[in-house]
Amino acid sequence: MQILYETVKEILSTGRVGIPVFMRCTVQIAPETDDLEDVLVRMLAAACSWLTASPLSVYAQSDRDWTQITATTKYAEGQTSIVSVNTGSDAAPRLDFMLLGNKGALYHDSEALHPEFDIAMEPTSIPECLADAVAKSLRNGEPVAIEEVEDFE
Repeated sequence: MQILYETVKEILSTGRVGIPVFMRCTVQIAPETDDLEDVLVRMLAAACSWLTASPLSVYAQSDRDWTQITATTKYAEGQTSIVSVNTGSDAAPRLDFMLLGNKGALYHDSEALHPEFDIAMEPTSIPECLADAVAKSLRNGEPVAIEEVEDFE
C-alpha cells in the first residue's frame, strides 16, 4: 500500500491532474484477511491526503451480511470521495480507483498491484475523528458531520 500511496502523491505533486476534486475507490479483500471497516478507514485517510482536504461529513452503509461497506465523504473544499470495500473469494486483494482533477485523471486497476501489496499497511495516519464518524454512521445509518477538521497534505 505504501508504494501505491507514495506514487499517487508524487503524481499529484506534479500538477498534471490539477486540483483533485473526486475519488472513487473499490477494494476487495479475502473474508478472513482484514476487517472491512478498518480497510475502509485506511482508504478514506489516503483519500483525504490525496485530495489534500479535510472531511466534513461521512455517510457509510453496509449490506445486510457485512460483506460490503461504502462511504461517501464530503470535504471542506467541495471535493467528494466514494470508497467501497467488499469481501471476495480471491486470495489476493484488489484495489481499483479513479481520481479526477480539474485538468486530468489518475486510474489504477488491481491487475497492476505488486505481488507483495499489503492492504493492511497504513500509508498515512488515520485521524480518530474520521474512524469515529465512519463507525457512528454505520451504526446509525445516517450521515455524520465531522467537527474536528484536520489538515491533510
